[in-house]
Amino acid sequence: MLRRILRDERGLTATTRALYLYQLRLFALWFVARFGSDLTVMTIAAVDQFYVDRGGIWSTSSARSSTIALRALARWLFLTGRSTLNLSTAILTVKDTSQNALLKALSGADVKTLLSVKMSVRDRAILLVLTRMGLRANEVSGLTVDDFDWRAGTVLIHGKGNDSQLMPVPADVGEAIAEYLSGQRRTKSPYREVFLGVYTPNCPLNRSSISMVVTYLAKRAGIVGRVGAHRLRHTAATAVLAGGGTLEEVGQLLRHRSTHATMIYAKTDLGALAQLARPWPGSTRQDSAHE
Repeated sequence: MLRRILRDERGLTATTRALYLYQLRLFALWFVARFGSDLTVMTIAAVDQFYVDRGGIWSTSSARSSTIALRALARWLFLTGRSTLNLSTAILTVKDTSQNALLKALSGADVKTLLSVKMSVRDRAILLVLTRMGLRANEVSGLTVDDFDWRAGTVLIHGKGNDSQLMPVPADVGEAIAEYLSGQRRTKSPYREVFLGVYTPNCPLNRSSISMVVTYLAKRAGIVGRVGAHRLRHTAATAVLAGGGTLEEVGQLLRHRSTHATMIYAKTDLGALAQLARPWPGSTRQDSAHE
């Protein structure tokens, strides 16, 4: 039942649902070993102790996803009458410190180097989709041949929360995908997904496979640091700002449902931030302003 709520009411993707359910299993195993199998007697003290016990094991992102999953569990127990207390309001969110750091987008030179590496037609199409359209890895793996309207030059992207949106297909991206579909991809494949594996039975690539393609090619290109599909999503967003675009346009490209999600890119727009900085008293900038 909880799985259905995460899917139908929360609108979470299969990947996110699997992550939350994995975190809940970890808590359930810990809880049963100490308090028995009745989760309805769960207390906030038990939840706190769970995080204390696992404090040195988790990364920040894992701890954060765990708190979100536990809040969903506590809310479900309360709404279904299994618990008389709604503990979800007492389970605090772990602070996401990644919001404080600059996003690690690739430079224009790195993107050019990456695309210059010798690769298959399929892999080039994948890179172009990621760097030009800013899609997530699971969105790339979920693309089907039926999602494209070649006459209109658009593609239907199936994003988070059962949200599907039409996006324009840049000319170079469309040409790369068309070349792959008409040549290297198996024309008689029973699968409708665009990107398939190269070995029999040529199954569709999943989100991990998409990111592995990027990581492998980035290593061959000699780019420092780990480069995955999501880093190319950041790269596509910062390229919009570097080209004179606005944060609103970044949000449209990334299909963010709230402006808050897009605001993390404000710190990369140094030109706009410079306009907001107040001059230091007595500085040349201040003196010139009064001339």
